[in-house]
Amino acid sequence: MASRPIYAELSDELIREIRGGTYPVGSLLPTELEIAAERRLSRATVRSALNRLVALGLVTRQKGVGTRVNAAEPRPYDASTSSLEELAHFGRATLREVISTAEIVADDRLARRLGCRPGSRWIDVSVIRRDPAGAAPPICWTDNYIDAAYAGVVDEVAGHPGLIADLIARHYGVEVDEVRQIIRPVRLSETAARATSAEAGEPALEIVRRYLSVGRPVYISVSQHPGDRFEYSMSLKRSGRA
Repeated sequence: MASRPIYAELSDELIREIRGGTYPVGSLLPTELEIAAERRLSRATVRSALNRLVALGLVTRQKGVGTRVNAAEPRPYDASTSSLEELAHFGRATLREVISTAEIVADDRLARRLGCRPGSRWIDVSVIRRDPAGAAPPICWTDNYIDAAYAGVVDEVAGHPGLIADLIARHYGVEVDEVRQIIRPVRLSETAARATSAEAGEPALEIVRRYLSVGRPVYISVSQHPGDRFEYSMSLKRSGRA
């Protein structure tokens, strides 16, 4: 994988310092000039890092006042990505059972499916999701493609009910800024069919979610749901604008 931009590394470092109490809520961060001088970076790099903290809801910037810490954790996702919070709830409400783990290199076909570079390295953690309340068939089959640079979280996936992105942030300080989701109709694969007690080739919904940090995928999940085990609902309201 390509290295992360310097401003992203700096912003993640500042996030860790905010979380750790070096800069508590209500305090001011050092100025752009001070941060640039201390860390031997350009002001443009520092400004980009601070703007990312603003976008995450951690700080506000005011001319003549400075950069003030508003929160110790990034703000909840807005309406365009509110489904991520629903995903976190889904994770807590279902059981994740790890079936297999394998290190892979994306060939051209997989790269097109995932939207990543051919030749990129991933750890594929294949899981099924179950309803803990009963003996119903598994809800879905999911391949979680974790950037090989973050392989240290793999052993914790089975025991972690929440988002894998949270594990990566906790261990590596790499924050996910955006999740891009694609839902498309497919025929259920043989692997997913066996795992979910369904018929191979039957109609299914495939959901691809790309978890991005400053535009680069940290990990990508691909889930296949037998057609009778998934429902996606949303509400559209008329805008108040003229």
